Amino acid sequence: MTKTRAKTTKKAPPAEAEPPADKAPPKTTELKVRRPNAPARARGADLLGAALEAQGFTVQDEPGLGRRFAFEGGTYYLVSAEGDDTFYHLLYPNFWELESDDEYVRALYACDTVNREAKLVKLHTAENDVWAGVEALHDTPAAFAAQVPRYLSYLQESVRAFRDVMLAAAEELAEAEA
Repeated sequence: MTKTRAKTTKKAPPAEAEPPADKAPPKTTELKVRRPNAPARARGADLLGAALEAQGFTVQDEPGLGRRFAFEGGTYYLVSAEGDDTFYHLLYPNFWELESDDEYVRALYACDTVNREAKLVKLHTAENDVWAGVEALHDTPAAFAAQVPRYLSYLQESVRAFRDVMLAAAEELAEAEA
């Protein structure tokens, strides 16, 4: 017994009707409600700054970058994400300076080692330094601010782990050369 397929013919899609010449298509406009001289992100940043200050942080504006605050001897940044009010980036830059190409290679290995194990934290190289950051999505600035102490502990834990890997690699290198 042989099976045969029925041939189907494709119908051309119907042509879109042209609007009459005397009737123009309706214009669509995007409505943005905003207070004069107050961009949407600035209001969120004000709320975030207030929420962090309520937790005891002293927050300062960093033009072109976002907000800056100190915590246990380090300087941390809250980097603004243009056009995304739910995205927050807590950054701890320049915590380890890279002084040679060999050290840069060891730093890449250490970053990879820590990134595999760390919660939420990303370590990466930037020019001749190593940076750590946490990226998170929160509905409100207050929701993010409530998690900042936890994120700071994750960052500090990851930086300690990175330093441990780097120091162990330096010790191994010194022993190999001796």
